[in-house]
Amino acid sequence: MTALDKRADAPHTDDRGWIAEPLRLTLMAVLVLSGLFTLVFEVLYLPVYLGTSHLPPVKETTLVAAPLAAASTSGAFAFPATAVLAAGSNVVLIAAMRTLTDSTRVALLPVIAWTFGFLACTVAGPGGDLVLLSDWPTLFLLLCGLVPPLAYVYLRPAHH
Repeated sequence: MTALDKRADAPHTDDRGWIAEPLRLTLMAVLVLSGLFTLVFEVLYLPVYLGTSHLPPVKETTLVAAPLAAASTSGAFAFPATAVLAAGSNVVLIAAMRTLTDSTRVALLPVIAWTFGFLACTVAGPGGDLVLLSDWPTLFLLLCGLVPPLAYVYLRPAHH
């Protein structure tokens, strides 16, 4: 009997024995759906404007949420805060998937779902409406949603 035969006959031990397989698969599905849920939040709040308050003057200027259709002279500026959230949340989703699987491809499923959802938001609907416009906040959201999680996967290989 060769060493290869002995290894094939040995029982497979998984370091995740504390979690039942159906629960593990359910948690993985929840993480993939969480990627889509966070995308919806990030897309809906992407055009948030921040600007100076129209309240009586105080000693210092504070940033407050301004109306989405703020006039260009109001001091409001576009700030894609949800793009920064996309970077962090997608990295956290991959890190959570890594606790459930050693496969890099499976660990990337939440970001893959996020990417397909993002692409679906760039296509015009039946009435010609667009959810995401062709502007810099949309590009920033795409870059923040993909580059940090892919860098995390590249820099932190799966443990074997």
